[in-house]
Amino acid sequence: MSLPVLIMTRPAPDSERFIDGMKPDVRAKLSVVVSPLLEIAPTGAVVDMAGYRGAIFTSANGVAYAPPGAGRVAYCVGERTAHAARKNGWNASVSGQNAEELIKELANTPPQGPLVHISGVHQRGDIATRLSEAGVQTDAIAVYDQQLLPLSPAAQQAITAKAPCIVPIFSPRTAAHFATFCTNVENLVIIALSDAVAKPLASCGARKLIVADAPNSASMYDALETALDWATLS
Repeated sequence: MSLPVLIMTRPAPDSERFIDGMKPDVRAKLSVVVSPLLEIAPTGAVVDMAGYRGAIFTSANGVAYAPPGAGRVAYCVGERTAHAARKNGWNASVSGQNAEELIKELANTPPQGPLVHISGVHQRGDIATRLSEAGVQTDAIAVYDQQLLPLSPAAQQAITAKAPCIVPIFSPRTAAHFATFCTNVENLVIIALSDAVAKPLASCGARKLIVADAPNSASMYDALETALDWATLS
């Protein structure tokens, strides 16, 4: 019996990082196809920090296209984003694991503003507007775009060949895009990062839709082991 195919849909660097973090015994039981459904590209927007007291980062992609921090304060979603910000010279702290947690923390303990959310074109939570309404003046500047890509030929072949496939999905936008490819996909086991990610996939016809216990990598790795059990059921 051939190995189940793990189809990675995140941008290539994120997919490779996820693969590298897998347990060796789990990795050995999978054939891996990297088929990014998103490509990160700069918008060309320039952020002038002269008018701001700090920045908000909700992903490491924002950090990559932001100016050097020069010791300025940054409020981040997740430790990986904060780590990237620190490497770029920001005095970065973790203010939650998602946009909702960040908004709640900054609204409850308002920092000195104004702030700027250095973000992607497509973002969730409407952070700048909601913080401004809560009394923390915040602007948003989109420094990168998340451009949709088709499934690669290798991923399409695996799906149409009816091989057991496991597909981790990490964002609602990627989920909605992947759902457009979901025809005759009873061989798929899909792992969703959260309920919001699972929603566009609820009626796609996959063999199993698993929602991670928490929106983080550790829970996705745990869900991957469950998915592997489902994918290998006869």
